[in-house]
Amino acid sequence: MAVSTERLESLQDDVVDDQPFEIRRRALLYLVVGLAALAVGAGFGFLAWERDDTALWVPGGVLLFLALTVLQGVRDARTPLFVADAHGVRMRDGDGWVGLLWSEMADIRVEPRDGLLDARVKVISPDGRRIHTAPLGLGTTVSVEEAREEIARRRGGAY
Repeated sequence: MAVSTERLESLQDDVVDDQPFEIRRRALLYLVVGLAALAVGAGFGFLAWERDDTALWVPGGVLLFLALTVLQGVRDARTPLFVADAHGVRMRDGDGWVGLLWSEMADIRVEPRDGLLDARVKVISPDGRRIHTAPLGLGTTVSVEEAREEIARRRGGAY
């Protein structure tokens, strides 16, 4: 029994729609930046200790604090920031999660970078009082165009 090309493409689209779309952190980027800050901060600490110069402790301490903060992103990289599937979206909200069905959303937008502000996925609650966001850009695994396409595909299939 032969399957037509159109039918095969339709089946492939159905399979793609069943798989969730996820936005995750770039673990390697966080690791490289964190280790670089750790190395430079340790260098400042060594120079401050060797030269007995208290002014060098300040940049060393700031860089070590930055390294510890950024390296937490490596641990969190296994957990997605945003998930969209055929039913709706789930996204990180602090230490917890927010989940909304497609029918429970007033709007969902993918907004491009604006000056110093990163691109974001914005989900607006039905009453318009709550806006949940997830970042996009260099620190994540998804581009703005890809997010627009994947979210539109999943939301369109929900109606």
